[in-house]
Amino acid sequence: MADRKNTQSWIRSTFAKSRYELINDKYNSQLLALLDLENSVPSFMGIDCATALLQDMALCQYQAKLLRKYSSEPQRYLTLDCDGITLTVRCSKVDVDNVLKPIGKDGKPRIYKAGTAAKPAAFKVLTVSTYELNKGPTLGNGKPRYSHGFELRFYGDNYKSLFLYLESSENKSGKHSLRLSFNPNKLTRDEIKQALIHVQKRIGGEYRYMQLFSKAKVTRIDFGILLPGVSSAFVQAFRNNAKRIVSECIPFDGQRVVETTYLGKRQKSSHCIVYEKLLKESKDYSEVKTAIDCLAVTTRIEWRHLPNREGHSSELKGLTAFPSRLKQMRLISPNYFYLQSNDILQTMLTDKRQESVKLRRSHIRRVLKSKGKRMSVYKIEPTWLEQQQQLLTGKLVELILYPEFEC
Repeated sequence: MADRKNTQSWIRSTFAKSRYELINDKYNSQLLALLDLENSVPSFMGIDCATALLQDMALCQYQAKLLRKYSSEPQRYLTLDCDGITLTVRCSKVDVDNVLKPIGKDGKPRIYKAGTAAKPAAFKVLTVSTYELNKGPTLGNGKPRYSHGFELRFYGDNYKSLFLYLESSENKSGKHSLRLSFNPNKLTRDEIKQALIHVQKRIGGEYRYMQLFSKAKVTRIDFGILLPGVSSAFVQAFRNNAKRIVSECIPFDGQRVVETTYLGKRQKSSHCIVYEKLLKESKDYSEVKTAIDCLAVTTRIEWRHLPNREGHSSELKGLTAFPSRLKQMRLISPNYFYLQSNDILQTMLTDKRQESVKLRRSHIRRVLKSKGKRMSVYKIEPTWLEQQQQLLTGKLVELILYPEFEC
């Protein structure tokens, strides 16, 4: 049976309202009431409930205060994290065969053998499908076609996993590859170390591992920040970019409150995501619903970086030089949202696309000016974002390349 203690611990340590000094318990309870976790698929409550909250002056001022504090003093209140990294490595048929070589009486591939009788591994190696990764039975776009997938799962809890995929089918080019992906937020450094050393041993040892991973390419990495106490219902976000940005909201029907906004073309380019974090996690983990009264409503802003679709190197060794794209993000202060008309508030809740928010910004400014008020727009302190990303990626590169030396 899976051990869910890790999941429970992560939820409470990440979202518990007692961890955050700026959280107001009364206002937080009002904002949590917007989340309908009783649905078979958790969602926001109806549009009328959300509109009523945006008409509440005290709540608007509370949300504005949090955003103002977070943007001006991120070093005190925020943490930049990496919510996922995917690496691809070109390798030889021998490397793949080393991983898949059968051993023991049952003839299972070597990758499955983890730990010893005297010292069992903290993880178990499971088989996972490559169907979704390969996007169906045919590919035809020149990308690797993975034939084997493995999950290194810690403590029987799928919350803590590292995934390894191998391309071992014969192909005309004779090339083979390895794909590694994991979420650094959900694994301790020691757990990542254990998993990588296991991969290292199965590939052929430290020297061969270093040969391969020193040339690894980062195909995806996600950087993000959590805004504790901030409901995404009050977030009007846009990227400060002169170019036209394709964006998307989910759901998007003019009737329901948006849960997730993609600022950028998510299938084909790097993009930013703004979403209601507790809603997302409650769809995967029932523990969120159980502990909801103790949690802080939370908005997450995340940059999904796809280096091979941008004009810069994707090498793992150059990860610390990746640009900090979260610097583009701007947030309209909700301080005076309660002064807007009912119709405007409803469109604010149901349409958060880039072009819509930028147009709405002009309307909000005009309304406030007519009432003798000024509109504020916040951004997270850019120097802090750059410094934190460099520190974070530096440690991550060191851990991946030299797992045997990591304390």
